[in-house]
Amino acid sequence: MLGLHRQDGSILLTPVLHLFKAGAFYFQVPGGDRKIAMLERDPRCSILVAENEHPYRAIEATGEGRMSTDDYHDLGTEIVRRYVEAHDPGATVSDYLLAGGIVVRIEPTTMRAWDYADAAYV
Repeated sequence: MLGLHRQDGSILLTPVLHLFKAGAFYFQVPGGDRKIAMLERDPRCSILVAENEHPYRAIEATGEGRMSTDDYHDLGTEIVRRYVEAHDPGATVSDYLLAGGIVVRIEPTTMRAWDYADAAYV
């Protein structure tokens, strides 16, 4: 889940396909998506990644989103491939990568992680 700042100060929460690599989180944004304008106006963002199965580990990272068109196709493919293979095998990676897209890199300035391994209700 990605959190961005709207112009009125409220927060937009939106799911994104992500990749964690070399200490940073990456996600791709198709050209024309409103997230691009939001990041241009205010690059502060948060990303929350959580598991759907016990122990329900999660990590939240905050930082500034750095946008780039460099390596959009290669890095975008790396981001999208595992989701397509796992959840939409009838599709191709290129179905998810639209022309004019960007890759956003978040190098965390703060991180918080937790799990429920010791939770009594499991």
